[in-house]
Amino acid sequence: MRQHLVLAGDVGGTRSRLVAASVDGGLLAQAEGPGANLRSSGPAAFDTLAATIAEVLEQTRHALRTADAGADDDTSDGPAGPLADDPAEVAAVALGISGAGPARAAEVRAAVGERLGPLGIPAERLLVTDDLHTAFLSGGVGDDGLLVLAGTGAVAVRFRDREAIARRDGMGWLLGDVGSAVWLGRRTLEAVAADLDGRGPRTLLTEEVGAALGLDLREGLRPPSPTGDPRQDLIRALDEHLPAGAPAALGRFAPLPARVRDDPVARGILSAVIEHVLDTVQALDPEAVLPVVLAGSVLTGPGPIHDEVTASLQDRRRSVSPAPDGLPGALLLARELVGRIAG
Repeated sequence: MRQHLVLAGDVGGTRSRLVAASVDGGLLAQAEGPGANLRSSGPAAFDTLAATIAEVLEQTRHALRTADAGADDDTSDGPAGPLADDPAEVAAVALGISGAGPARAAEVRAAVGERLGPLGIPAERLLVTDDLHTAFLSGGVGDDGLLVLAGTGAVAVRFRDREAIARRDGMGWLLGDVGSAVWLGRRTLEAVAADLDGRGPRTLLTEEVGAALGLDLREGLRPPSPTGDPRQDLIRALDEHLPAGAPAALGRFAPLPARVRDDPVARGILSAVIEHVLDTVQALDPEAVLPVVLAGSVLTGPGPIHDEVTASLQDRRRSVSPAPDGLPGALLLARELVGRIAG
């Protein structure tokens, strides 16, 4: 007997996570692959997304065939009969894709749908939305509320009946994304550069960045400075470690302020993020009546930003729900789509 499945995906700009689940039951398989953002990755990224979907499907079929074979062994007196070629049928697919907001949703859906056909999934069984939508639904607060997301980028959205009605930031690393991992990494490196150049206060972040790069940025002794100037050593190391045109790589330095949180400069960077989040929540919901969903690694990972943002919002009598990823929201949409198709 073929089992009906749903597929759900949380597709970011750098990473994709796909799961397969029974329509009304638990997870059967999961797979990870590269991200797929039409704006930053181009249409070819959807080929890799299709490959990740194919991988999770194959894992699911293998698991189902193995389970069927075991059941046959347990219940039959003779050898198991031949297994069906395909023990699974995909009833619906829901994908939350970075960059698939209203302006590009139709284009992204067409690109993904074209690639699902060879996998035996009709286009009418596909739902594409943006990853903000699925992240909000993953918070489990209902159809109305705020999403505050800070991961590689940063954005805040007010939802009403699941529709985005107000938004702040999400303007990219050059113009905004305040509080994102890229923003944190950039501010950390700026503080270190100011320290080394005498334009800013001394900070323990200099030692932290040096350790991350394998350099003694303070004295240039271990290993011996390749340039004779720690400032130039920093520039040279960043040229080697940060690919040109890839600002997301700045995020590798985002955790450093939390490691030396008592350092005044590091504390200033952390406080700026916390205050920005609280101000953003107040601006989007001045009546303080909506639940808040926190998403993205900066806001859901362990550390002072998560702890202090959560505590401050709760002190203001706000309901706070974490959403570490968008998969629960995508699964919800996939199962709802099954119901609409059946109806």
